Amino acid sequence: MKLKTVVLATACLALAAPVAADGLAHLPMLSDIAPDAVAISPHVPQMGEHWAEPANLPLGPIYCVIDGRVVCVEYMFLASELASGANWTGIATRMQTPPVSRIDMEFKADGVGPFQEPLYQLHIYFAETEVLAAH
Repeated sequence: MKLKTVVLATACLALAAPVAADGLAHLPMLSDIAPDAVAISPHVPQMGEHWAEPANLPLGPIYCVIDGRVVCVEYMFLASELASGANWTGIATRMQTPPVSRIDMEFKADGVGPFQEPLYQLHIYFAETEVLAAH
């Protein structure tokens, strides 16, 4: 009887391993956070697809999504607004944020997508770099 229990427990763990091992299972689903969001970019390596509610652009939040889960939140700050002394306070993620693994800020001299003026992109990641490297 004990051998059966050990075999059954091992089989259950083996079935659960891919979900737990992917490092994304703890992250919220986009459909729960922003059901009206639309895709604004195809898959970007280590970030996933980008989704947003059009009315919130260019600032965001923009959701980076892999397998339906939000792996990071992105905001875009126009360089012209930054130079003019604009303040951004009370920026909402519109979600209960998981623990932050890292924050990156990049300058895009040519802008991105339809926003063809210099801007800064701020990415707040909730998934570890090693996990994202697999996507």
